[in-house]
Amino acid sequence: MTNRTRRTWIPLAGALAVCALGVAFAVVPSAERPRPAPFAHDPACARVAGQLPHKMGKLGLHLPVTDGIAVWGDNSVVVRCGIPMPDKTSDPCVTVDGVDWVWRYRQNKEGRSLLVTYGRSPALELSLDRAAPSDTALTTLTRAASELPRQRKCLDSQGR
Repeated sequence: MTNRTRRTWIPLAGALAVCALGVAFAVVPSAERPRPAPFAHDPACARVAGQLPHKMGKLGLHLPVTDGIAVWGDNSVVVRCGIPMPDKTSDPCVTVDGVDWVWRYRQNKEGRSLLVTYGRSPALELSLDRAAPSDTALTTLTRAASELPRQRKCLDSQGR
């Protein structure tokens, strides 16, 4: 190899290494970034995204709404649109302004609470940490959740 070829090759190899590293970081999901739901690109989720508030109590919208995911505060409140509609369940259900929400008692290892719209397809999932304002989050997100097509109710013969 000539000296001139070596001088061209070294910067090119460095640039390729930086690109490969960038691709690796883009492909590997961040531990703090939730995974998109299976139906995140459903047109109903786009309508939901247009209704999401910039504030959740005192918490500001942390990340832009992408892939059906919205985050307020430092992951205090996380919403994922595009969840499969829940099956019949014995979990408690509450109706807020015409939107049914199922409170899932199964909490992950961080102790987050989980609520999912019931009877809407696709469904909206609300994940809250212990300190998050759950009442505020639920009432605030109900308007956005009403954009999802309703197929059944919690307490009807087709519901739970």
